[in-house]
Amino acid sequence: MAKKPKSGDNPNIVRLWPTTLLVKRFAHYQKVNPALLELFYAHCERDRGGPVHAYASKDDLLSQYPMHAELGELAEFIGQAVVEVAREANRGLWPDDDRVRVTLTGLWFQISNRHAFHEVHVHGNASWSGVYYVQAGDSGASADGEAGGQPNGVTRFYGPHLEHMAGGFGDYGNLYLHRNSWDSVPQDGKLCIFPAHIKHMPFPYDGERDRVIVSFHAQVFDSSGNMSYNYGFQN
Repeated sequence: MAKKPKSGDNPNIVRLWPTTLLVKRFAHYQKVNPALLELFYAHCERDRGGPVHAYASKDDLLSQYPMHAELGELAEFIGQAVVEVAREANRGLWPDDDRVRVTLTGLWFQISNRHAFHEVHVHGNASWSGVYYVQAGDSGASADGEAGGQPNGVTRFYGPHLEHMAGGFGDYGNLYLHRNSWDSVPQDGKLCIFPAHIKHMPFPYDGERDRVIVSFHAQVFDSSGNMSYNYGFQN
């Protein structure tokens, strides 16, 4: 029988399908990030033969560089963080002592500058995805009143209800729906993990230094190695 989601203090309230994100800073980023930048620019140099302002590697970096210490350290940090956010999102559904396993099904880096960006998209083949900011450069949110008001290289996430609000009604009763996006402002060493189905995009970026990030996909398995997904009806 499916478990009823916990509702808080009011027994008459049921909260369904929340959107849970994790944002935290890697304690070792000052050691790891310079080594990652060296690796990524060398990779780009071999692939493209020179500097570029919009580059994305293939998503098999962990297979390409299995012995790279700092890349492995970042992957371990990401895996632990996926467990942290997934455990919180599944509170009351996972056994407290369940030892889950995370598989990073894809991990790649991106370099952007000169107004490079990626259109709105979602990630498939994963339950969780994320972005790790190796070098934020001059990314940031524009100050109020600045000409254009355009964020520079921030990652914007869109609420799952967004497409239903175009012709919808807004009043004080659904105030919680009025803010239909959230911006993750890049910061060196910052990790942001989000449900893979959430629409998002990085805003165009331009700065003195490149914006360099790592993106990834993650699948989560229970202690027996199962995904535990039921495609049918639950009784």
